[in-house]
Amino acid sequence: MLMLIIAVCIFPISILAAENKEATPSGIAVSELNQRVDEYVAKYIGTTTAGASVVIVKDGQLLVNNAYGYADLEKQKEVTTGTVFEWGSATKLLVWSSVMQLVEQGKLDLDKDIREYLPKGFFTKLQYNQPITMLNLMHHDAGWEEKYTDLFSVSAEAVKPLDEMLHISEPKQVKEPGEIVAYSNYGVALAGYIVEKIANQPFYDYVNENIFSVLDMKDTAIHPSQKDNKEVAEKREFVHGYLGNNKGKFSRSKNERIYISLYPAGSAIGTAEDAAKFINALMPLEGENSPLFQSNRTLNDMLTTSDFYDNGLPRNAHGFWQGMYAVDVLEHGGNTDSFSSNMTFSKKENLGVIVMTNQTSESGLSYGLPVLVYGDYSAADGEVTLPDAHELEGTYSMARRVYGGFTKLMGAMMTGQVKAVDSNTITGLGMTFKQITPYMYQSTNDYNIYLHFTMNSGQVEKVSMMTSDFLPLANSMKLFMIFSCIAVVFCVLYIIVSIIMIVINCIRNRKKAVLFTPMMKYNMALNLAGVAVLMNVALLAYRTLNYASYASLRIHFWINYTYIALIAVCVIIIFKLWGKTTSTKMQKVSYILSCVTALLLTVLIIGWELYK
Repeated sequence: MLMLIIAVCIFPISILAAENKEATPSGIAVSELNQRVDEYVAKYIGTTTAGASVVIVKDGQLLVNNAYGYADLEKQKEVTTGTVFEWGSATKLLVWSSVMQLVEQGKLDLDKDIREYLPKGFFTKLQYNQPITMLNLMHHDAGWEEKYTDLFSVSAEAVKPLDEMLHISEPKQVKEPGEIVAYSNYGVALAGYIVEKIANQPFYDYVNENIFSVLDMKDTAIHPSQKDNKEVAEKREFVHGYLGNNKGKFSRSKNERIYISLYPAGSAIGTAEDAAKFINALMPLEGENSPLFQSNRTLNDMLTTSDFYDNGLPRNAHGFWQGMYAVDVLEHGGNTDSFSSNMTFSKKENLGVIVMTNQTSESGLSYGLPVLVYGDYSAADGEVTLPDAHELEGTYSMARRVYGGFTKLMGAMMTGQVKAVDSNTITGLGMTFKQITPYMYQSTNDYNIYLHFTMNSGQVEKVSMMTSDFLPLANSMKLFMIFSCIAVVFCVLYIIVSIIMIVINCIRNRKKAVLFTPMMKYNMALNLAGVAVLMNVALLAYRTLNYASYASLRIHFWINYTYIALIAVCVIIIFKLWGKTTSTKMQKVSYILSCVTALLLTVLIIGWELYK
């Protein structure tokens, strides 16, 4: 009787344990996974997302391999499991895997100054003598500013060899290595070039030989124009990228094809099923060796945390970002002009989720679906007093931004306000965040984003997200930004009004011989020059956003130089003629306002460095 009671009591527990082994960390039964994924994806496809490919692997097997939506909306061509997608920045995982292969062979040391692997005098814009190591490149904390030019091009012919592109696009070093995390495409491309130098072959050849061929990834290419795999290049012609408006309205991406000049940072393209082969190679079954390395010890080293947030939580594992879910997960997302992706895997669970979409800046599937599978992160239990959110209020700018040159104006736009809703809730980045542990906040949307606040003497020193830090905006910069906004509005309104008045006067006096005094002529010259320089700056911004090379933009800088010289001459002459010319009060006001407008535009050009 006792044995029977024990058997009855234990039996349900055994069944439950067996069922848990056949479930995802979030509690979804493996047998129901396909249905749950379909239901989740259905909320986005056709509403916010044009098309997607989803693969989920566990223990080396495909649990889900589904395609959704359209590769070509206009022709109603559906996405298939054979559709290729651009990886975007997920390509960086191939760089770090290549680096670790060379580390295993004793050809590269993660702690050595990378200048030992580069030609002498390779860098020209370093500001600090401190060594830059491969670990700095992996952690994105080498100290480089962001660059908005020469990363992309719209023609394959414009793509130059990797070493040449690294020289063309070298950014200025603005922080000491290790000081802040500022996501750097340049740093990753540089790591790819170091692989190229050590292996003595182009990086794309190295990857094809040591990763793609080894894993039988026949449907993936990495060269920026896919010349390393013609079949992939052909398949790319049948898929288009889209922009959505969250209401089921889609428009084709403006640039059909974009070529990534610093291609190790984001140029891979292939099927989601092929990407799953790569992810599976990072999670070999017990007793098996990863085909990418001679020993799993190297793989384990690569996937071990190498960088932490200031609160002690894991942040980066040798280039693999550490996601925050119910279980330990490594991941890397990616975005291009037309595609989004996210590759995630949990080595402990032998579980991986790959999401690829032909939707730029897509997040609902790319970052929400992994949460569905892995489960929400939960902070450690315990009674902890949470600090008041109001002390975190302020304006912050991304550490990943431009610090000098004409594009620093774009960098200044990468600022955001943190406002307290209540003692444990803040808003920022267009989202709402709840405090879950002291100075750590979790977004309230489906795809969890976390903010980690670092405090120093009661003040916020920095705010950290996965791939970049945010720094408090200096009061001087706040004032200059406010001044700039007011100055721009004033200048534009005044110039428009003055030009309209000139046109009206010309129409009224078209039959009369109108006598323009020298003062009038120079005043008119100031206003017409103002129109020209505003149009020049607008064109400069347009061309920059459409991937024009830095070299081709120099004409705009010369126009701004010419404007500054011209208004200097005009203002000096107007000042000299002031007492020699009879003018009405209205005319004098006009002359003063024209001079003030010209001087304000000059201050803006110089202050925002729109001349270099």
